[in-house]
Amino acid sequence: MSLTTTLPSAPSAPSAPARRPGVPFAFAGGYGPHCGGVHALVRENGGRVRARLAAPLEGSPTWLHLAEGGRRLHALLEDSHELASFAVDPDDGALTLMSRVATGGTLPVHLAFDDNAGRAREAWIAHYGDGSVRRAVVESDGALRAPDRSIAPRPGVEPHAHMVRRHPRWPLMLATDLGQDLLRVWRVDEGGEMPIELEGLSLPRGSGPRHVVFHQMDAGQLYLLNEAANALDWLGLDEAGRLTHRLRLSCLPAGFEGLSYASDLLVTPDGRRLFALNRLHDAIAVFDVDADGRPSWRGQVWAQGRYPRSATLGRGGGGLWVSRPRSHQLCVFRLEGDALPRFDGRFIAMPGAACVVFR
Repeated sequence: MSLTTTLPSAPSAPSAPARRPGVPFAFAGGYGPHCGGVHALVRENGGRVRARLAAPLEGSPTWLHLAEGGRRLHALLEDSHELASFAVDPDDGALTLMSRVATGGTLPVHLAFDDNAGRAREAWIAHYGDGSVRRAVVESDGALRAPDRSIAPRPGVEPHAHMVRRHPRWPLMLATDLGQDLLRVWRVDEGGEMPIELEGLSLPRGSGPRHVVFHQMDAGQLYLLNEAANALDWLGLDEAGRLTHRLRLSCLPAGFEGLSYASDLLVTPDGRRLFALNRLHDAIAVFDVDADGRPSWRGQVWAQGRYPRSATLGRGGGGLWVSRPRSHQLCVFRLEGDALPRFDGRFIAMPGAACVVFR
């Protein structure tokens, strides 16, 4: 059964900036034992995209982050509970390992950089296994040091910190705790020893908050994807760190019955559209965002394979790139005007595909 709604044609988005054949335009990570390390995505002569192993690295590099204008690549190794930093050659994209350290927690799954005011000074890492959020300081050469400070989970049921994010403008940091149905908030004072925790927001039992994104044009709005409830929350936030709940929408179509787990959430650069991935249902839910920031269900498209885990927007209108670890593939969707995403026919073999970052 097709999940795609037929819509009129729209003008094509501008193409992504080209790089020389064989020079990486992106990096990808994935789950072991199939992945084997960080891969480089390159275009061969003729335009075909291929993933090639660029840095052998055991431990499942399931989250990647490019920093310092693309000159440093940081990888969280989920299975070995480590953090690796690489220098990226600006010409040929070659990776050189700079450091590899233990994160101090279990199952590191996401990191957020403090890069609001120029060069980042620190990164915070969310640990799904023990629920901790830990700080890693950026060294003078751009590598990340072993975490030196830790924020413990709140007392209660089994914690699972899933994502940590710095606010784009205010001295605030947020983290989702999937196990405790909690969105945590801290004030991060300049020169302070530790972030100061604020009240945060408790969510309905069984929500399973996973990923959060900020509205692109309005610092006081954000959107939260709940894995277990398969739901999108529209939230308000003020400069003092107070959260308010505005609306909850399902990420699944009306009448759906069965098991599904929401995974990733993206907002377009113009702030007018949200994409939410659903695993097991294996679809991309699409929400329109009006001028006030209110989301509404637009439709869905099939993810073209099993278990879509994450998605990334290509640079310069380069489409929506979806990572599917159980299919060991990346696939690409065209984004054209107000139409729903359209699969462009490209499947890219990527062992254990979990994430992509663009240079």
